[in-house]
Amino acid sequence: MAAAKTEFTEYGFAGARLNRIATNAKASKERLYSYFESKEQLFEAVVAQWISDAPYKVPLRAEDVPGYVAGLFDNIVADPQGARLQRWIELEAPDGMFGDHVLRHIFQAKLDAIRQGQQAGIIDPAWDPMSLLMMLIDIAYSMAASGFGIDRIVGEQPRADSVADRRAAAAEAARRLVGRR
Repeated sequence: MAAAKTEFTEYGFAGARLNRIATNAKASKERLYSYFESKEQLFEAVVAQWISDAPYKVPLRAEDVPGYVAGLFDNIVADPQGARLQRWIELEAPDGMFGDHVLRHIFQAKLDAIRQGQQAGIIDPAWDPMSLLMMLIDIAYSMAASGFGIDRIVGEQPRADSVADRRAAAAEAARRLVGRR
């Protein structure tokens, strides 16, 4: 599983090769197929294990959306390999791959929390729940990834406490985003 996670994290689903996974796991490709019927099934198993092993469990609660974004920020900083795997999932997981997968249930719970928060008047109902969830996740990702290297592009060094500043900025952006207009 470790070799498969490394492979999927490095190359994504489409670029991952079972031959490399088997070689790095010191196993045969046939041995992999004795446990997993397909590359898709192995990918699903890697994702399920990654979720199970996540350094922090980050539920989205309507009354603490900034806490969700800050917790997700912490997850990304603590597990950059997992964050990269998440991006590959978003980019290229085949349609229908995650039928009754734990990942579907996790995201469905987050969408349900947003909808409940909108009904309760805690979260601005003008937002489409799916769009809002994507924005919240991307706020955490972009701030945890140091603005995608903008500091290097413009040649300005971040302040010494920039991780804490970026975390606080992400949480504040989430607070402002979900508030009523």
